[in-house]
Amino acid sequence: MSMSFSLIIFDYDGVLIDSLDDAISIGEEFCRSIAHDRVPTKETIEALEFMTYPAIARSIGLPLEQAKRFSSYVFKRFQAIGPSISFFPEIEALLHRIASKNIAIVSGNAKKVISAKLAAHGLADTIPCIFGAYEPGDKADKIRNACDYFKVDAGLSCMIGDSVSDIRSGKRAGVRSVAATWGWQSREMLVKEGPDFIVESVGELAALLDPEYSRQDISGKR
Repeated sequence: MSMSFSLIIFDYDGVLIDSLDDAISIGEEFCRSIAHDRVPTKETIEALEFMTYPAIARSIGLPLEQAKRFSSYVFKRFQAIGPSISFFPEIEALLHRIASKNIAIVSGNAKKVISAKLAAHGLADTIPCIFGAYEPGDKADKIRNACDYFKVDAGLSCMIGDSVSDIRSGKRAGVRSVAATWGWQSREMLVKEGPDFIVESVGELAALLDPEYSRQDISGKR
């Protein structure tokens, strides 16, 4: 099944880049630095209702002030290593293939980190609209802002995410929700939220977004 969306909005971590292990490692670094005995794990992250770094910090028992320091530390470390974190296989080729479409990124990561990664792969002009952690509003607000940026109707747009909060934010913003199962939260968690579409692979996502897609279009290296 293919859909002709006027705007395609991607989450970043867990949909475009494979950053979960890095986020866990960075979180562990911070906890060791303050002698905190609980660290983030895949299981604690998967159970989150809202996928943000402060939420991760709170899930391991960090008080408010330390949670702020945790978030700041993670952002700074990602600024240093961000461009080196790999895209999921076939994602870069997909982004180049759909370059003629309206594309935005709405993420809990910093815009600076995302922009550096896109620039390193020749995608800065392809994705001119980025709403990151420091832009005002919650995720639903930023999805609406992306629709306003391109002057498109929310009902003709989609939000592609890998977390419960991505699906909920997409619904609140009035866009179609697409759950990607290769990211930070499990398929079971995502299904419970009732997304409009569930994609199990980048190939399935490509087929949803592009009616002219064929498997060979994204399987090769660019």
